[in-house]
Amino acid sequence: MVKYLMAKEKIADGSEIYWDGLHYDAFNAPVHNDLKFYLAEAKKSRGPVLELACGTGRLTIPLKKEGVDITGLDLAAPMLERAKAKAAAAGLKIPFLRGDARKFSLGKKFKLIFMAFHSLQHLGGRGDLEGLFASVSRHLAPGGRFIFDVFNPDPRCLVRDPEEMLPVAYYEDPAGGGKVLVNETYSYDREAQVSRITWHYRSEKTGKTVKKSLNLRCFYPEELLALAHYNGFKLAARFGDFRGRPFRAASREQILILNRVR
Repeated sequence: MVKYLMAKEKIADGSEIYWDGLHYDAFNAPVHNDLKFYLAEAKKSRGPVLELACGTGRLTIPLKKEGVDITGLDLAAPMLERAKAKAAAAGLKIPFLRGDARKFSLGKKFKLIFMAFHSLQHLGGRGDLEGLFASVSRHLAPGGRFIFDVFNPDPRCLVRDPEEMLPVAYYEDPAGGGKVLVNETYSYDREAQVSRITWHYRSEKTGKTVKKSLNLRCFYPEELLALAHYNGFKLAARFGDFRGRPFRAASREQILILNRVR
């Protein structure tokens, strides 16, 4: 495990959890609830698809296997390195590009652009979000859609004790170092409207613990609708989960499907 703890890659907001693609995949192996949703939307688009913040290709690669013409873009080099290796092992040719979702220029239009797994929550400032929406708008083909998901803020989380440590993952070290236990501490920055999370990766074999940051901007439902509206998009649909159920106050997710209006 130790050799993977030396990477310095971060995402734009200072999050450090994208330090190694192998650990990222091991951590997120149980996550698959959004795949059918994004696959259905990709097939519905009937054209090229762009995934922003594609990471290690958790969604990009299965969509390509199903015949979707898809491109992946991400800022974190370790994530892209892992994605390319996985695609090559599967015999797939996927353009995995390193770029910033706030200011990318690909010279191509897409029928669908999506940003999954709460990745939009790494963009906290107004300028960052305006850059994202402007870049998406420039790259959407006529009739194209922009889809993303974010958490629906839970007040119970926002008042958690910052000293409380809760387990969030337990997986085999991909470097062969036994099990890795990941515990989480959480505090809410009310001024920035950002969840400041620290994940404590503990190697059961060595007892060594490494801390990595995760910062997630909280978007409240009406704020999110206004954000889309004032950046030139209109709401086509809003869901509360990946089964397509309507968004409600108690929904864990906010899933927005947007069309460009200008």
